[in-house]
Amino acid sequence: MKSSRNYKVQTPPKMYQQVITQLVEYIESEQLPEGSKIHTERDLSELLGVSRPSIREGIRGLKLLGYLDSRQGEGTFVSNPPPFLIPSELSKQRLDRVSLQNYYEVFIMCSKQIVTLSLSLDLSNKELNESTSIVKHTDDFWSDFRNWIEHIAIHLNNPFFLSLWKNNYDVLEEHDYFSTLKLNLQFNVFLEGYLERNEPRLNELFQKLSELDSINS
Repeated sequence: MKSSRNYKVQTPPKMYQQVITQLVEYIESEQLPEGSKIHTERDLSELLGVSRPSIREGIRGLKLLGYLDSRQGEGTFVSNPPPFLIPSELSKQRLDRVSLQNYYEVFIMCSKQIVTLSLSLDLSNKELNESTSIVKHTDDFWSDFRNWIEHIAIHLNNPFFLSLWKNNYDVLEEHDYFSTLKLNLQFNVFLEGYLERNEPRLNELFQKLSELDSINS
């Protein structure tokens, strides 16, 4: 019997992802409560041994995650993080339904943001068609949806959203979460809304995705 173990070499995390992890570990090890002011970029750069641009990108990522909050003219402060931050050892754990729902909500939020950012590029109709024509259709909604979002995200030059989106997808896929959802949508309606630049329609569709019920509920 062949082993199902994955022997592929894992891609090492990018620098800004490592910085995010380092910053979180720093906040937690120092037991900084909500409202605590963190060091300046220069001080953090020296403390963590990485460049200031990498620190800046890491802080930006933690702001988006809700871990940090910047106040103009005052500095950056520890905020109250949401409960669905992705720990590095998460793939080795089994998550309950409530936790998986949190990851799913972030996954849909990131997917919607990626589509919105893509449409904001004001691509021509030809470019929009070309950007989606190479996406292979499998008649499996989540497979097609994943390929579509990943393809347009790669062209956004915004690695944070792509990384956050992919991390959440991997967690959900690992736990076979998508197969538990009662899905009554066709992938082509998303693609049509995208090609027509119909953002109200896309917002409506993403809202429906966010409200999907579990087969077991």
